[in-house]
Amino acid sequence: GIEEVILPLDNVEEASLVKGIRIRGFDKLSEVVEYLEGVREYQEIPLMIDHESADSSYDFSDVQGQAALIEYCVVAAAGGHNLLMVGQPGCGKSMIAKRLPSILPQMNEAEALEVTKIFSVAGLIKGRGGLIRRRPFRAPHHNASTNALIGGGMRASPGEVSLAHNGVLFLDEITEFEKRTLDSLRQPLEDREVTVSRVKYTNRYPCAFILVAAMNPCACGYFGSDKCQCSDYEVLKYRQKVSGPLLDRIDIQKQVNPIHIKTLAAGGQGTPSEVLRARVNAARKIQEARFAGHDQIHCNAQMTHGLIRQHCRLEQGAQRLMEEAYGYFKYSARSFYKFLKIARTMADLDGADKIRRRDMGAALMSRDLEKDQALIGMRSWQPQG
Repeated sequence: GIEEVILPLDNVEEASLVKGIRIRGFDKLSEVVEYLEGVREYQEIPLMIDHESADSSYDFSDVQGQAALIEYCVVAAAGGHNLLMVGQPGCGKSMIAKRLPSILPQMNEAEALEVTKIFSVAGLIKGRGGLIRRRPFRAPHHNASTNALIGGGMRASPGEVSLAHNGVLFLDEITEFEKRTLDSLRQPLEDREVTVSRVKYTNRYPCAFILVAAMNPCACGYFGSDKCQCSDYEVLKYRQKVSGPLLDRIDIQKQVNPIHIKTLAAGGQGTPSEVLRARVNAARKIQEARFAGHDQIHCNAQMTHGLIRQHCRLEQGAQRLMEEAYGYFKYSARSFYKFLKIARTMADLDGADKIRRRDMGAALMSRDLEKDQALIGMRSWQPQG
């Protein structure tokens, strides 16, 4: 194999991250020629590599009064589940999303190197020191184009989905994105890699990320309160800006309720990210052992139907609850499997071998948007006389 690489002096620091190879950096081509001819001896360059800290400046201790929602954030982080938050403006959706990376497990060496390589290809490595240790958090504006999101340009550069690899892609005001742009996420979410093709280049980039999205419940933003002036038809039309196939790929869809002023005025702190991350790490270790023989499966959200049947065993109470829920809501097979994956993660957080009744109950409460829309549809339907 290659034992030595010669490159420009400015790239020595970045290239030194690769182990097991000698890096030689020069400022001029004449210096390279002299070195190759044996006229000049190479002088080692002192490297000032300062790896980026894995710590985040955002912490869940800043969040007040959203304990139930934060628990579902822990489930999303522990199982790699995508998350959609629906709530009125100012209720804390963006605040919570920005803190999700703070409870994700720290990247290992291979993951950090993958992220660093993608940022290097995109020309975003300068000023970051050495190896990128902090999980990426990307939050593109809602006017971002499909190329900006997926990748493109003259050199088929990585887009936001790849820059969020091993981290979080946050789409705030998801209903304001172009529908065509949103639908382009379906394939990357499924395959966890994307191929960007241009006339001269065809590049394949990894894009295994957790999708976190936020949206208002209706056009005016105040559905469910006295402030809302939207009709049921207008509410449904607004929510249909996010297509069904994309919503199907978002396991957890939770309503975010406004916090009462008394709670905010009382002060106090929420649970620190360090405590939540410890729970996430414990659940991830269980999943690592579970999927040790499967190269492409790393967390519960990625389970195939075969793995779900193998690892999602239900206690009798959980089985009865699921049957009762099916009898009432007539869930599809796809929804059934989603509930099982979420319930499996909840059981992992407690170290339980089987899925318990309370795990299934919490999983059945994880898709508020579906139930909300079903109720609106039933209310809007008028029988013909």
